[in-house]
Amino acid sequence: MLLTPTTRLTTICHYLKAATCYYVKTTMLVTITSMSLLAMNTANANDKQTKPVGEKEQRITDSGERAVAAEKTGKSVLSYGEFPSAIELYSDDELNQLIATNTHLQRVRADECQLVADIKARAELVKLPSYQFLWGDMLAWGVCVNKNAELGIYFMRAAARQGQPRALEQLGRYYVQGQFVQQDKDRALPLFEQSAKLGFLPAKLQWAELLVQGYGSPYDYQLAYSFLYNTVTADPEVHKKLTLLLAQLENMMPERVVIAAKNAAKYQ
Repeated sequence: MLLTPTTRLTTICHYLKAATCYYVKTTMLVTITSMSLLAMNTANANDKQTKPVGEKEQRITDSGERAVAAEKTGKSVLSYGEFPSAIELYSDDELNQLIATNTHLQRVRADECQLVADIKARAELVKLPSYQFLWGDMLAWGVCVNKNAELGIYFMRAAARQGQPRALEQLGRYYVQGQFVQQDKDRALPLFEQSAKLGFLPAKLQWAELLVQGYGSPYDYQLAYSFLYNTVTADPEVHKKLTLLLAQLENMMPERVVIAAKNAAKYQ
């Protein structure tokens, strides 16, 4: 096909117009996108400034600001208390130590009840025996939560079923005292025995006390005697109590059984 100069000029103008239009459209799209991103970033920044900060986060932020200010001024830190950190959840070993010394509830109060949700989750969902016992004790006595003795005993029993020594001993003590449950010393005996087998001293003492009062079976005397005979303590009052209970159990057993109990204690 033969193109005249006029036709060539028209075609060139057409392509130039299309290219110009595409360039204008592309430029406008880039500009609009940039403005949208800028508006979104501004909105996010405003949200961060106005979003409420939790107590832990606020304390961490405050600590950081104090640390930066101290560094700028060359001030030395006088004490750890100047830069408090968020409260850490207790490790299983730490909690077991608190439970063994019966200071677990005092610790929860000292931490201003900030770990209640974490304690509940580890008791109900993870089912850790130490946390089940702690949660049950908190419920039973209304520490940082509404008092619910029935639910508290439920979690203590759950911990006892998993072999938590303090839970076994405390349930036994409740049956002896009639605390939260009906008094039933016979029901306390196996709880004390299981806790004593796990090496928990208060359970050893209370199990022996019930035995010398006439509860339980004579077949249990030898084992209870062995537990007491093998106990080491630096507390003079506890040592005195051990000596008294050992003497009382000796009077209730034949000599050969006493000798067997002492020999068995050597291998515990």
